[in-house]
Amino acid sequence: MHPRLLLSIIALSILLPAFLIAQPSGDRDARFRQNSIRAETQGLAEPFKGVTTHGEVQKDLFHIRSTGVSTEPVRKAALALFDTLSPAQQAKTKFPIDDPEWRKWMNQHFYVRQGVGFDEMNPTQRDAAFGLLKASLSAKGLQLSKDIMNLNRTLGELNNNDFPQYNELLYWLTLMGEPSATEPWGWQIDGHHLIINYFVLGDQVVMSPVFVGSEPVIAESGQFKGTAILQEEQNRGLALIQAFDSDQQTKAIIQSDKTRNNNLTEAFKDNLVLD
Repeated sequence: MHPRLLLSIIALSILLPAFLIAQPSGDRDARFRQNSIRAETQGLAEPFKGVTTHGEVQKDLFHIRSTGVSTEPVRKAALALFDTLSPAQQAKTKFPIDDPEWRKWMNQHFYVRQGVGFDEMNPTQRDAAFGLLKASLSAKGLQLSKDIMNLNRTLGELNNNDFPQYNELLYWLTLMGEPSATEPWGWQIDGHHLIINYFVLGDQVVMSPVFVGSEPVIAESGQFKGTAILQEEQNRGLALIQAFDSDQQTKAIIQSDKTRNNNLTEAFKDNLVLD
């Protein structure tokens, strides 16, 4: 090889940012696994308390009471999904009601998740999985969930068709407890920019924590071109800030450029003390 050509190749490899240099999938997977273990080890080190104002749980803040709205369709949908799974899939999908799996979620794509993935489901299983979401969520919530999943493929398209990291099927479902009309149980969907924790007791439902978002929020090209999410929320937020006078805007706007994440409550920050 000509010395100048060799020198050019070496210089280019030094100057190229690391994320532009293809890395073996095995190395990437190992790094993702290590990062996931680190996040869980640090995030689950303390017993769960939840978000508090002084570090202590406030008793009797929420009450168990009937809502008068039946959750039977949700229970039946969960059982229907579970029945479609193979024994191996069932074993990795079902957890005890008090399992730390409730706390194991992350909005970032690299997290190694538990449960059964949409990418390993057959069409019948996938229909049953969406059937659980349909029975559990409003029509708007179901559509938002599907759109977020689809936009994850758009992100893959924008990253040189990197579908092993970003696609619409990289979402996982778990069940906690036994779907019951009287005993506590629930389910979780976990994936990039879509997390729903859905707890059921009788006819009472608690959906928390929930994370919804996307990058991008509008698909301008590709398989799901035209898909858009959170536009109403975005526009209402903009209208609110524009309605403030200059002094109010100074108080309300933390910074005008996004240089880092300012969110306080996120994955593995269950016990935030918010003063």
